[in-house]
Amino acid sequence: MTYELVEKLREQYMVNEHWYGVKWHYVPYCICKSYMDRYEDTKEEKYFDFVKNYVDRLYDETGNIPEIDLNYYSIDQIRMASILFPLYKKTGDEKYKKVMDILYNQLYTTYPRTESGSFWHKENYPNQIWLDGLYMGQPFCVEYTKEFLDKKDYSDMLNQFANMRKFLYDDELKLYYHAYDESREMFWCNKETGLSPHVWDRAVGWVIMALVDILQLLETEDVDTTLLKDLLVELIDGMLLYQHESGMWYQVVDMGDREGNYLESSGTAMMAYGMLKGIRLGYLDAKYKEPAVKAFDGIINTWVKEENGEVILGGICKSAGLGRHPELGIIRDGSFEYYVSGEPIVENNGHGVAPFLMAYNEICLL
Repeated sequence: MTYELVEKLREQYMVNEHWYGVKWHYVPYCICKSYMDRYEDTKEEKYFDFVKNYVDRLYDETGNIPEIDLNYYSIDQIRMASILFPLYKKTGDEKYKKVMDILYNQLYTTYPRTESGSFWHKENYPNQIWLDGLYMGQPFCVEYTKEFLDKKDYSDMLNQFANMRKFLYDDELKLYYHAYDESREMFWCNKETGLSPHVWDRAVGWVIMALVDILQLLETEDVDTTLLKDLLVELIDGMLLYQHESGMWYQVVDMGDREGNYLESSGTAMMAYGMLKGIRLGYLDAKYKEPAVKAFDGIINTWVKEENGEVILGGICKSAGLGRHPELGIIRDGSFEYYVSGEPIVENNGHGVAPFLMAYNEICLL
């Protein structure tokens, strides 16, 4: 397959801010990462410059980022800090490290945890582990430890992944549920297991991306990564049981035959990225290449088009969560109907474009 439209999307997207805007948020992190990865692969300065110019606009004249609220605990707030590592490494500008120091200090001094030792997803989601959070917090903690701490202790990160496997994995389905409430108090959870009702494809996608990115960070470190490698293979093998003939995965992974379910592009792109990167770095067998490329090509065949000269990626779930939305006040009950019709299906949203471009970077390295 030729990828001319994907190439065009990559070049168009970074100059069309109407698709994303400028803010301190995990979605812009993913967008920036897709271009920083491209810079690392090609050394084309335009990609580094895009990221640096984006991030620098978040700072005020005092060297702070006003959007960061240290009085509010949200693991989502941490993710964007990871883009500061390559900026600091190349420029040496202390404003980047200053923000990393502040957020790491928050995580390891006052940030709330479950009794089992995992970060709360947010302060308004107490005692809850969401799969999303393993991508939002753990890669930053690992990289900060690796780059700046004298004592390289990764046991907390490993414990939180062990908790994920213990509490959120279904041995019969071979899949992870979206979230877990350790207190069993939330209306959406199973009162016996604490689990949310369904398997959301992007939630699983966050985990596979976290695993391959952390494994890459730990390649030079003296730490046993067997757990992470085993989790990676187990996650993929489980998900492949549900891969659609198109190569994609459904929004609610294990219910493809239910009316209203749809083939969702962001979670599929994350799976493609995770498999392709895992193969390239030697964590996965080459047998996973075929389903990985099939997933990427399936997105193109199903959801990529060109309109009025602009490339459009569709089939993206705009957002999904559980409980009361902290800003909008909307109640999200975790039902099948919520996942397939309670959130808009959108185009060119960064949730989808970013992992799609990350996966394409891996395609280019095949």
